[in-house]
Amino acid sequence: MVLVNYFLGLRIDQADSVRNKKIYLISGIIVNLGALVYFKYWNFLLANLVLLFSSVHIDISFPYMEILLPLGLSYYVFQFLGYLVDVYWKHEKAEKDLLRFGLFIFFFPRIPVGPIERAGNFLPQLATTIQFEKSNIIEGGKRIVWGLFKKLVVADRIAIFQSAVMSTQEQQSGITILFATILYTFQVYADFSGYTDIALGTARLFGFNLMENFKRPLLAKNMGEFWRRWHISLSSWVNDYVFTPLAFRHRSWGIGGVFYALTLSFLIIGLWHGSNWNYLLFGLLQAVALMYEYSTRRMRKKLSKRISPLIYNNLSILFTFLYISFSLIIFRTNSFSGASNLIQSIFTHPGHLFYDTPATLLFILIGCLIIIMYDIQSEFKIFRFSLFNNKSWVIQQVSFALLIIYILLAAVFDGGQFIYLAF
Repeated sequence: MVLVNYFLGLRIDQADSVRNKKIYLISGIIVNLGALVYFKYWNFLLANLVLLFSSVHIDISFPYMEILLPLGLSYYVFQFLGYLVDVYWKHEKAEKDLLRFGLFIFFFPRIPVGPIERAGNFLPQLATTIQFEKSNIIEGGKRIVWGLFKKLVVADRIAIFQSAVMSTQEQQSGITILFATILYTFQVYADFSGYTDIALGTARLFGFNLMENFKRPLLAKNMGEFWRRWHISLSSWVNDYVFTPLAFRHRSWGIGGVFYALTLSFLIIGLWHGSNWNYLLFGLLQAVALMYEYSTRRMRKKLSKRISPLIYNNLSILFTFLYISFSLIIFRTNSFSGASNLIQSIFTHPGHLFYDTPATLLFILIGCLIIIMYDIQSEFKIFRFSLFNNKSWVIQQVSFALLIIYILLAAVFDGGQFIYLAF
């Protein structure tokens, strides 16, 4: 795939007509999406084709294949596609150095879980001379430590609680399932952004700067803002290469063109996560929320002027967080019925909050509190005194030393893999 996309990029760049450029671009799209569909969606498509035929009383069967999903396929396929489109639009020149192009795709820290890097950000860095710099080691090391804290202390410890609750869902109270639902949002955030911190920190050790993938998404005031802060490399990719071209092309449809572009964009985001209908429903829920926000933007702007900004903003953050938490129920279950039963259990199962031990619950709450307080301080600068970003070198080092000690005390070292490795 590296060889094919390398040569297609050169052909697009050197083509003497728009028609030939388009032929090479379409060829690249077919090759890349063909690989993605074969490895990731083939059995899903066959299963639904069988259901379609059976609905009209035609019995048909296809051989299902046990296909190993190549590591990081979804990420580098989108990276290939973005590169070819950028060359086609003349936003970037085709890379002539094959080894440099290969490193752009397979730069090791970001292979498994991204971010989906852009050619304009990373290829120029590969053309510079890399030198040892003490500041890169320090800043990269700090970023790795922070990522390890998110993954080992917060995400993996919540995962133990999640596993205990979900394996005995029928016996759990509604308050316990609600608590687990809210914690799952923190788990996904800590797990995915934790990997991103480790990847960005590792790249920084060698003098490279990967694009940021998260910008304090749990403090978003609406869903549009959330998707500008969450999985930024994916959401911005879909915005640049799907939503904006579609909305522009169908601008004569008015608001219908915007809604059409939104729906298709978020169905792609949903399907990108996996070959299951629940991922498509997850994407559709995001599109519905964004369509509501687009339709009511004037009304909400008037309302914000009548209410205290402090109250309005905090309520907006709360409602956005709750919507994300409930939409992630669809994200985490394997079927619509499973999601429906989980939501129903929240409102119909009386009882007390379940937790294994007070120490486990305390470690979880402290971990979540540290993450949210760090994000609040980074976002609003409400505290004059800061630990990890303090101007004093000594306070910074002591803070990270204490964080390492806390990781050693509270971490789960036999936890599972990163959640987004499955995608």
